[in-house]
Amino acid sequence: MLKRVEKNTSAWDETAVTGGAPAFTRFEIFRDFANIAPLWRAFEAGADLTPYQRFDFLNLWQEHIGAKEGVEPLLVAVFGEDGEPLCLLPLGKFSHGPFPVARFLAGKHANYNFGLWRRGMSFPRAFVQQLLDALAKAEPELAALELHNQPYSWHGAENPLLAFPHQPSPSLGYRLKLGESGEAVLSRQLTTSYRGRIRGKEKKLAKLPGYRYFVASTPDEVRRCMDAFFVQKRAYMAMMKIPNPFDEPEVEAFLRAAADAGALEIHALECESEVLALYAGVTDGKRLSTMISSYTASENSRWSPGIITLSHIVPNVADRGFAIMDLGVGEAEYKFVYCDEKEELFDSFIPLSPKGHALAPLLRAQASLKRFVKTTPVLWKAAKTVRGLLPR
Repeated sequence: MLKRVEKNTSAWDETAVTGGAPAFTRFEIFRDFANIAPLWRAFEAGADLTPYQRFDFLNLWQEHIGAKEGVEPLLVAVFGEDGEPLCLLPLGKFSHGPFPVARFLAGKHANYNFGLWRRGMSFPRAFVQQLLDALAKAEPELAALELHNQPYSWHGAENPLLAFPHQPSPSLGYRLKLGESGEAVLSRQLTTSYRGRIRGKEKKLAKLPGYRYFVASTPDEVRRCMDAFFVQKRAYMAMMKIPNPFDEPEVEAFLRAAADAGALEIHALECESEVLALYAGVTDGKRLSTMISSYTASENSRWSPGIITLSHIVPNVADRGFAIMDLGVGEAEYKFVYCDEKEELFDSFIPLSPKGHALAPLLRAQASLKRFVKTTPVLWKAAKTVRGLLPR
């Protein structure tokens, strides 16, 4: 049974070490990635952040997607008395109708949004309010912060934005506790009969010439996997009559660049004739967070290569000492099988100007309606049907 994780940290998260309130001594906005690169990369080593907020990941997103969509980076940094950064919020200036708003960069390509906060420090509401006041003063045209899919904590560090009004995100994250051998995790999570069915199906695939599970480590393996992903995703979306966001050239360019740069870790099954299935995600050495997945539409699909791939990924990352593996945000049947916790996320809609005070209630209502639809089976089924009827 899946356990819901809400405001409390999970049992296997590290205990957060909190010190005194930091002194807010300097505020700066960087507007291009080149100028902030050395500072950001150095700060990552001593900060709490998700892998979606790493410099290399967001720099590639901005280069291939953000810039083409007209997103202006607002990389907000606050420095302490020692001259070193206390926090860094990787925001961008977006448009919500006629209103300019600040959102976390990467949009739908980041499952989790957290910011970077100096490890071992406590950030009270007054500190964050001072940051928001400085941002509002520096960017008077901004109406509001529109921040989605924020975890309550990350590896034991509480999200400082919890001190401000917030509400549950429309969707949940799904994750699996590791912290022991891969075999032990699979035995704990999967029933004996389910594992038996997986082994039976894998025996069929194992007869294929060149059959293997692997983590892509060479340029050729990465290219082969990404080529397969876009072909497989296109076929699946067409079959489901769903618009395919991966057909957008800038999205493909971003994902290929992230994979080539090693910002994505790719796990796959293949045989001589084809890549059978793959999962790719980001990692911080403690948690693998999957972003994309696909599987073949050939006759080999009847042996559930996607599910079999997961049965290899779990022991791989568990035996490497990872604490958590997540399968991203949003509901899917396979997540209910492989995950043991639902991870509650929250959204923040914080006004920064008089216009923002008018906009924020609308944003809250819009997000609440989306959550209501997604948590009401009849409405969600109808919404998916309508989506499938829309022009591609």
